[in-house]
Amino acid sequence: MPNISINQNNDHNWFHPTKIFFGNSIFSDIDSIIHSNYPNINEILIVTGKNHLKSNIQFQKNIGKLNKYKIHFYTEIDPYPSPETVEKLSYEIKQKNISLIIAVGGGSVMDASKASSLLSQNTGKWIEYSKGDKEVKHKGIPVIAVPTTSGSSSEVTKFSTIWDWELKTSSGLNNPYLYPEIAIIDPDLTVSMPANLAANSGWDALTSSFESYWSKDSNEITDMYALKSISLFFDNLESSVNDATYESREKCALGATISGIGYSNSRPNLCHAIGTPLTLNWQIIHGQAVCISLPYFLPYIFNNLPENKQQTLLKTCNTTNIDSLVTKIKEMIKNCNLSVNLDNIGLSKDDINIIVSQTPKERLLPVPFELSPQKFEQIISAMYKN
Repeated sequence: MPNISINQNNDHNWFHPTKIFFGNSIFSDIDSIIHSNYPNINEILIVTGKNHLKSNIQFQKNIGKLNKYKIHFYTEIDPYPSPETVEKLSYEIKQKNISLIIAVGGGSVMDASKASSLLSQNTGKWIEYSKGDKEVKHKGIPVIAVPTTSGSSSEVTKFSTIWDWELKTSSGLNNPYLYPEIAIIDPDLTVSMPANLAANSGWDALTSSFESYWSKDSNEITDMYALKSISLFFDNLESSVNDATYESREKCALGATISGIGYSNSRPNLCHAIGTPLTLNWQIIHGQAVCISLPYFLPYIFNNLPENKQQTLLKTCNTTNIDSLVTKIKEMIKNCNLSVNLDNIGLSKDDINIIVSQTPKERLLPVPFELSPQKFEQIISAMYKN
């Protein structure tokens, strides 16, 4: 893959290389997908979470179809993978001469797999690349990403979020070589998600789509994906969380993938930036950490969008004005059993300075209005009940 440099000032720039297979029970075709795309591979590493699908009968049945290959498993992925996790997995890839990774799980599994694949083919430590001290020279080995949640969208993005808990910072990377070569999105694999996971993963994707839509890097193509994702989640997320119907889980799986396709070219920004210190300091689950600020910052952002983008967003959300949209978002968050107030998740107003000082400022650049430190702190303060 060539080095890609995208000038977002051109409204029609677009790049997305991941081959996508989407559909009910599509994971059962894993053998034929591998054979038709990678006819010469031998060693396959399957990466899953610690308590993952190895005990799932359907998963075992489909993996059993790969008995012509030498299969290895790696299950030591933390919920928020660290640079050390990436380096251990990268070492495993090199030691076992792995030629293909199948990452089956949520965002942590997919992000760690993508990062480790890349690091395995480049010298040095992960932190050197995330800090920009080293330039990525080589593509990693192929990754097939198979999400079991509906929210991180890592199966179709060029991002890998890695968490440095010691330094309390995110050590991620944004690089075209991080796109998985193949994504297999099977809604069947999301049916077993507990309600809290459906809520947090869903709000991660939905918030990402709002951020992609308002970003200064957005264009007509990214907007198309963002709006479709927003529509799918507005119609199905609460049912996915509270009723776990197959239709709602299927629609949210589609919404999450569509969200990632869009924001790969117009990435998440403000809410995800604020979510970083919330997770690093108070271990707030990612989806909750990013969605909690959405209804508070949206009015200011909305007023700085072009009139046509304002009206299109309102129509997509089936609302008539920004006040009704904010009210609807807050109701949806609460109906998913998540919070819209910082005090409800264990923070006090004494913590505002930590949030403000540790929010990655470079992530705020795509926001379409001047966000002064005073305004930023004022809006964060409004996120408390008292």
